[in-house]
Amino acid sequence: MNDTKQRVLTTLCLAPIIVALFYLLPARWFFVLLALVACLSIYELITMSGIGERYLVLFLAILGFVPLYTQSIHIFLMWLLFSPVIFLITQFLQGENIKKDNVNLNIMRGVSTLLLSEIFIVLPLFYLYLLKDVNSIFPLLLILALWASDIAAYFLGKTFGKKLLVPRISPKKTYVGLLGAIIGPMIIMALSSEFMGTGIVESTIIGAFIGVLGQIGDIFESAGKRVCDVKDSSSLLPGHGGMLDRLDSLIFTAPFLYHYFTGIKFLTGIRV
Repeated sequence: MNDTKQRVLTTLCLAPIIVALFYLLPARWFFVLLALVACLSIYELITMSGIGERYLVLFLAILGFVPLYTQSIHIFLMWLLFSPVIFLITQFLQGENIKKDNVNLNIMRGVSTLLLSEIFIVLPLFYLYLLKDVNSIFPLLLILALWASDIAAYFLGKTFGKKLLVPRISPKKTYVGLLGAIIGPMIIMALSSEFMGTGIVESTIIGAFIGVLGQIGDIFESAGKRVCDVKDSSSLLPGHGGMLDRLDSLIFTAPFLYHYFTGIKFLTGIRV
């Protein structure tokens, strides 16, 4: 089965389940779902990075969800500072058990992976949870917009794309594909303007930003894969790669959409 058929079949099987979960789950269970997604994504990132302390990094990164569940952003920021310290202490306590070859590289790789997990996986998923609080349908609309972005980018880029966008990072991305990635969410958000309480023009502009930011997140993750010398974060989703490959478009879009509708409430309205 070729890549396109695998991609379509996986989408047809999983899309109805994802739509149902995003629409029907109450906020608490939606948070649990996102935590599970984070676990899978972080483990994929850890595996890609090749660090030895896999479960320690996974544990420390997932602990960041605890203060976020209580919406204690200041505690989460403190955890961003101190979780690498805890990782370093565990490495020092191992003493002679640490392999002498490339020990400094392995330690810094572990710290970098931990921070990347907390900032670019845990935090964007938390924003998706916050969107559920703003309006229960917003996370679903965002996911549908990103799906439309991926589909339009894939088929337009494959059919008409010739000039490559960032060949050293993502050799299949084209300028035509980028255009499709922007048009797709513009259509979805324009059709959803009534649900968002915005005008069609405003919704279309929001869609354009989602398309651009989604592609930036995708390129960002692709750069990480090139550094780790892997094609996909895993083979969990046939035709799509891993969970992290599906999550990358949320890195910047979820924070953008939340802050667009709430202004600076995230910085001033969260209890500490």
